[in-house]
Amino acid sequence: MKIGFIGVCRTTMDLAARAAKSGHQVLISHSRNNSHARDLVGMMEGKVKLVSRREAAKAKMLVVFIPREDIQLFLSDLPDMSEKIVLHANNPIFSLECLAPSLNLKSSGEIIASLLPEAHIVKIHNIVDSEIQVSQKKAQSGNELFYTGANKEAKNKVKSFLKTLNFLGIDFDEMYLETKFAYSPN
Repeated sequence: MKIGFIGVCRTTMDLAARAAKSGHQVLISHSRNNSHARDLVGMMEGKVKLVSRREAAKAKMLVVFIPREDIQLFLSDLPDMSEKIVLHANNPIFSLECLAPSLNLKSSGEIIASLLPEAHIVKIHNIVDSEIQVSQKKAQSGNELFYTGANKEAKNKVKSFLKTLNFLGIDFDEMYLETKFAYSPN
């Protein structure tokens, strides 16, 4: 499968390296510093290519890690994203102005969903608070990736994709329901 990446961080580069090693074709576009991305791509095994963000967005699945204040700039002119799965990694913040309370701001996930309304947005997290883990009576081994989203079919595809990367995909929504019913007074 062809996987596109827009933005580079430790999590996205780990996903890209695992995807390439697993035989996926990996297309990487870095939003800020392509020489940094070029160095990382050079160290990866497999089918990895540094491309424009429009080229990365043509992949079946797209992983985005874009500074919050740049989301609109980097996603507003992408090609048709109908039915594509967009994995939204945490967004860094480089400007405190974008968090000013007077701006009545949307979350980065809401911004991405509004810019890509035909895509299926799935939020991924690599760390979950220990209190959540205790409530689930599960310990994190470090090989889990947690995800949440509105489209069940897209989440199932994400879970299958994560499995090819030797990650245990854990659905936050299912975890929530298990916790809710486990502590229900009825």
